Amino acid sequence: MTTEVLLTAWGNTSRGDDALGPSLLQRLNAWALSSGMAERFEWVEDFQLQIDHALNLEGKTLALYIDAGQNTPAPFSFSPISPLKQPWHTTHAMPPESVLAVFEQTFRKPPCPAFTLCLKGEDFGIREGLSLAAQNALESALVFAQKLLNNPTPEAWLALAHAPPL
Repeated sequence: MTTEVLLTAWGNTSRGDDALGPSLLQRLNAWALSSGMAERFEWVEDFQLQIDHALNLEGKTLALYIDAGQNTPAPFSFSPISPLKQPWHTTHAMPPESVLAVFEQTFRKPPCPAFTLCLKGEDFGIREGLSLAAQNALESALVFAQKLLNNPTPEAWLALAHAPPL
């Protein structure tokens, strides 16, 4: 069975709430393993996005990029994304839209539909562990992301992206 859905999360686990992306990905993976769905997804966790992450999109029908954001509405935001017209020329803090653009330029075809799930963080200082607010955002995002994974189609995800906030 080939994986059709790409789940990519990034963050620095030594910088407090910046660990939200990897934390959610790990929780989702454990949930998917326990429900027998894990093989349907490709799970990618990294410190930051790189140009190489464009290769993970090949053959996928859907992609979800998970990160923490300081100015994100609480508890999280979820929205569709498109390739940047002019991708960043640096890989420092590369956005997922730039990864999509690299895919498009490399493979000479559009990437699969892609979305971001950005969890609100408050404390990005050097420390281990999530703030209380981030823990609450993580729990809310977990429930939401489980809905996404239960129905991994672009149409279903678009409907949730345009639904009123939780």
